Amino acid sequence: MLRFSAARRALTLACLAIGTQAAQAADIQLDAAQVQRLGLRTEAAVAAEHIPLDRLPAEIAAPLESARTVSTPFAGVVAGIAADEGAIVAAGAPLARVQSRDFLAAQADLARSGSDATLAQSQARRDDALLAEGIIARTRADETRARASDAQARLAQARGALAQVSAPANAAPGEYELRAPVAGRVLRRMIAPGQVVNAFEPAFLLGANDGVDVVLQAPVAQRAAYAPGLAVVMDDGTRGSLVAVAAATESGSQSVRLRARLPQAKHWLVGQRTSARLELPAPSGSVRVPLAALVPDGERTLVFVANGTRYAAVQVERLGADAQSAIVRGALKPGDAIVASGASTLKSLHAE
Repeated sequence: MLRFSAARRALTLACLAIGTQAAQAADIQLDAAQVQRLGLRTEAAVAAEHIPLDRLPAEIAAPLESARTVSTPFAGVVAGIAADEGAIVAAGAPLARVQSRDFLAAQADLARSGSDATLAQSQARRDDALLAEGIIARTRADETRARASDAQARLAQARGALAQVSAPANAAPGEYELRAPVAGRVLRRMIAPGQVVNAFEPAFLLGANDGVDVVLQAPVAQRAAYAPGLAVVMDDGTRGSLVAVAAATESGSQSVRLRARLPQAKHWLVGQRTSARLELPAPSGSVRVPLAALVPDGERTLVFVANGTRYAAVQVERLGADAQSAIVRGALKPGDAIVASGASTLKSLHAE
């Protein structure tokens, strides 16, 4: 029984020795001269905080919550423009003038409604007095008061139609002025002098603050990772944050629409097409390595880790990348010396 146990321990030790030799055989041993001749250079792996989704198609949009559209309340012809795109305007500042037959008719209707209401009120008071003296029947007084109420309703309607419209000083008959409802910046002008406009046609788009939105198209495969608050980085380094994630894919594509907020517009213009980077949270154990360190090996991806004069191939899972580095996960830790230059040469030696 003891002889059998001793034999089993010897076999186990032999297997461990063979495994250690095999592992060592997988490493590549190089001296200083060989390292210099192959041009090997290493960089330390860094713990990854996020996974970049780089070069996502993006378009600058008006800020959703603070943008205001100014429309033409009456159809007409644009007589002049007072504020162009990019202008900073105060609340109530003139934006444009419009010559309108409908506005002229609305002014006439207001005057007529005012006269009718005044006359109806006077008649109602007289009939109330006659009713008190017993000269007329109550039904007549009731009818007079009903006509007075109807006239007041028409007057209120006429005033409401002109409540947000004003005639500028020295205006031509039927000319009204569009004014800024809030202080801000003119993001877009949709009308021009001489243009015929319809009622409620958009004329100006105002931004009430300095920010703009960015609409991104992101791969649907990572939909579960998208959430408000994630960082968005523009090509010029401007940083914003994600504020909304669509609940459905874009028509005819496998992408999800995301909306981000940039606190400062800087040189970005509404409607401008560009690209942006979205930073997703990195899973535990992820490290950042040089992009050139990744070496394809069939269906696997390898990196080479230097340990003194030995170089070991380590299989990794690629999670994401930008122009300079990649986020990977595998048997790596922060501080490992990753071969950043000459990794392909090491792969050739590793395969021999």
